[in-house]
Amino acid sequence: MKKIIILGICIMLLIPVINATATLNSPPSTPTIEGTSSGKTGTEYEYQICSIDPDGDDISYCIDWGDSAGEVCIGPFPSGTCITEKHTWPSDGTYTIQVKAQDTHGAESDWATLEVSMPKNKIINPFERFLENHPNLFPILRQLLRL
Repeated sequence: MKKIIILGICIMLLIPVINATATLNSPPSTPTIEGTSSGKTGTEYEYQICSIDPDGDDISYCIDWGDSAGEVCIGPFPSGTCITEKHTWPSDGTYTIQVKAQDTHGAESDWATLEVSMPKNKIINPFERFLENHPNLFPILRQLLRL
């Protein structure tokens, strides 16, 4: 009978320790986002997204492309798996891609961000800029450049 009482006391003492250990769950690392930061409207671009969960839990990625398409969550994937996602922006503007990682126990990382501008800025050579700033100086040359 003493053994049963001692065993019962030991179990009661261990239950809080087991519960405390079971509830510890670290969030995944803030994801990295790799891809172009400027481009052309209507063109599809690829972005690589990576995160690691310190507990080795599987990870889902939630992505907001910043263009009112809404947040999309995909996964789960094994911890440390990098994924590649594609996106096309429908109109000119500057967009902020946001990505967070969430493990299978619900712990979430901080948001990672990458700013993307569409369309890519046009490079103007200095001579064209000079003509734009002085439209009446060389009207014949200006007409020839437009051909």
